[in-house]
Amino acid sequence: MSQFHESILNRLSKSPVIDEGDLDAAARLILEAAMEGLGINRSGIWLYDSDVQDHIRCHLLMDSDMAAPQESLVLAREDFPSYFKALDEDRVIAANDAVNAPETKEFAKGYLDLLGISSMLDTPIRHNGVTVGIICNEHRGKPRQWRPDEIIFSGVLSDLFGRVLNARQRLDYEQQLKSINQNLEEKVAERTRFLDEALAQQKQLQQQLVESEKLAALGGMVSGVAHEVNTPLGVALTATTHLNDQLKKLQQDFSAGAITKTQLQSFIESATEAVDLSHSNLNKAATLISNFKRTSADQNHFEKERIHVSDYVRQVVSTLTPLTKQIPAEVIVIGGDFIVNTYPGAIAQVITNFVSNACIHAFVDGYQDQAKIQIDIQQSKSGDVTVSVKDNGIGMDEATCQKIFNPFFTTRRGEGGTGLGLSIIHTLLTQNLNGSIDVESELGKGTQFKIFFRQ
Repeated sequence: MSQFHESILNRLSKSPVIDEGDLDAAARLILEAAMEGLGINRSGIWLYDSDVQDHIRCHLLMDSDMAAPQESLVLAREDFPSYFKALDEDRVIAANDAVNAPETKEFAKGYLDLLGISSMLDTPIRHNGVTVGIICNEHRGKPRQWRPDEIIFSGVLSDLFGRVLNARQRLDYEQQLKSINQNLEEKVAERTRFLDEALAQQKQLQQQLVESEKLAALGGMVSGVAHEVNTPLGVALTATTHLNDQLKKLQQDFSAGAITKTQLQSFIESATEAVDLSHSNLNKAATLISNFKRTSADQNHFEKERIHVSDYVRQVVSTLTPLTKQIPAEVIVIGGDFIVNTYPGAIAQVITNFVSNACIHAFVDGYQDQAKIQIDIQQSKSGDVTVSVKDNGIGMDEATCQKIFNPFFTTRRGEGGTGLGLSIIHTLLTQNLNGSIDVESELGKGTQFKIFFRQ
């Protein structure tokens, strides 16, 4: 590094502003040093908005040729993917020809051309070992070749701003300690009350979310069951009407004394067929209504009960037939040939949400053909229960998998999705069933949820 640069850095490092924790004052001092040491008239400090690092915001911009913009400048990863990719590598971006350099050419139109910027030098700012932003140095005029000593100089300035961030963090901690030490007993009591209220509100909100999802699920089940029951009832009504017509005709022939053995035999055969048809369809409707009454009652009252797991899950699945028929999707239940003492209502809600979630999200964009949901229920020697719910739908990427249990997160917001289904499952498993949930998924290869709970 040149003696000129060393002199600037020595002067800067001795300034008390660096360690006072005033970000704006320190940032201004560092940018002035950058402009002096690199012979440029435009330099800025940019910091990531969050740990996700999808947006970077200008903390301070200095330009000796023009006034800095009043509005907050923000760059988004989706708008400048190549630039952000270069930033992700935590390395220096020395764009001698910024218009054509792969890292910065995305800024050519609408920024570099308007401001006359030809070269850019970005060095990463690190804090606690993590890159939190950059110092962006911009040169106007003919493209320049950034020298190694200039790159090192800018890198040291970035490290100095990391030192500023440490000072700011230390100052924040000191202020927090002072605040805590004042009237400590009163603050502890206040914080305790606050935590108690927050905990009560959280429990109330969770209960409201559970109730909301219950009502939504039950509402869909009521609508679907009503539609599904109409079919067997309609068949039974048609058969009964036909039988009634045949009976009237038989009465007329009997009154006229014109009934024959053949006519009587034909009536008996027709009546038997109509009665059998009515009986089978009415039984189908009665079974559906019985299963619906059982699962809907269970979902409204969470009380422990001994259940035969596979039979109970099949009852729940049968009430979801109206939903799965729309895809259509085949639901297969295997295993579960044992009895456990658990909360049937929670089990019903979990299975309902899993199947509903698959029908809404998994079987789209050409994945409806041969749609299948397999529910595999197993019990360990210790009595713990593992349920695997697997579909052959579209699947999810890793980013989506990390968010699916967050309340109100949904990929179908504009199509009626509430984002509560999987969040409710997570709450029921962790709080009501003392269990856990994992998900494995890959785009194009379906999704598998594994839940685990104890009796």
